[in-house]
Amino acid sequence: MSDKLDVVGIGNAMVDAIIPSNQSEIEKHEINRDSMNLIDENLKNNLHESYSIREMAGGGSLGNSMFGITSFGGNGSFIGKIKNDEIGVYLQKDMMREGLKFPLGFTSPDISTGCCTIFVEEDGTRTMCTFLGAGTLIGPEDIKEDDIKNHKIAYLEGYLWDNENAKKAMKKMVDICKADDQKIAFTLSDLFCVDRHRDSFKELITENVDILFANEDEIKAMAETDSFDEGLEYAKSLNITAAITKGSSGSVVVNGSEVTEISAKKVDKVIDTTGAGDLFAAGFLFGYSRDRGMQECGNYASIAAAEIISHYGARPLVKLSSLV
Repeated sequence: MSDKLDVVGIGNAMVDAIIPSNQSEIEKHEINRDSMNLIDENLKNNLHESYSIREMAGGGSLGNSMFGITSFGGNGSFIGKIKNDEIGVYLQKDMMREGLKFPLGFTSPDISTGCCTIFVEEDGTRTMCTFLGAGTLIGPEDIKEDDIKNHKIAYLEGYLWDNENAKKAMKKMVDICKADDQKIAFTLSDLFCVDRHRDSFKELITENVDILFANEDEIKAMAETDSFDEGLEYAKSLNITAAITKGSSGSVVVNGSEVTEISAKKVDKVIDTTGAGDLFAAGFLFGYSRDRGMQECGNYASIAAAEIISHYGARPLVKLSSLV
């Protein structure tokens, strides 16, 4: 067990581009504010030409989590698709610099590397405009046993569930991981993902998942209720570990029938909530990979989330290992 890497993740490989903005500017583009919007490459290029990008970094939901794990001193592998273009080269170098393995390399011949353009308002509200790009091409042929084995935890991104070929890739990865005695972690990713895939998410979770990440709206949507208490009861009924975030109210970790309340760490001012859930997952998974208890895993998660919302961007400005 000690020779295994911590986490192998599969998700949309992309770069995050942060743009400070306001509600009126966002509404000019007929996109859904305070949500995730799928856009095409033309709109992505138009946004980048029209606004000044404050920060760019390797990201995407899964990427943010993986970079967070390395910031705690962990390690792992990222399974995703990129093209040999400017953004793809940037992302690969970023991963190598942080010590992440990226076994697929440049495997998209035509479609550009994905990019998530994130408008951030003064109060921290974020609106994501996501060009998935090459990430949509991942399929079962990209899942190689040698790349997946010898990790402690496999982490699956719910955003990938929109693509049938990617879904097959994730299922193949799950089979390899279960045979390799890995724990399976899954994030619901987004309320709209739950609305689109509730039934198949429930099937995946019931049959395969050991660790579930959700926010309070997502867990309520899974339980088809407006009551958080009923959402919590649904999480308990799964008889797995479920880490549920509640924004400034902290989080709840359900481990079977045991419930642990985790306090949110205080920050002087919320600057940008981009990646808060992703870094929460990073802290929790790092702790779990080190056989920590639920309280300590939750504390790592809260520390990472608090650091990330105190500045622009979804990458820690300090080594998270220095905060624990």
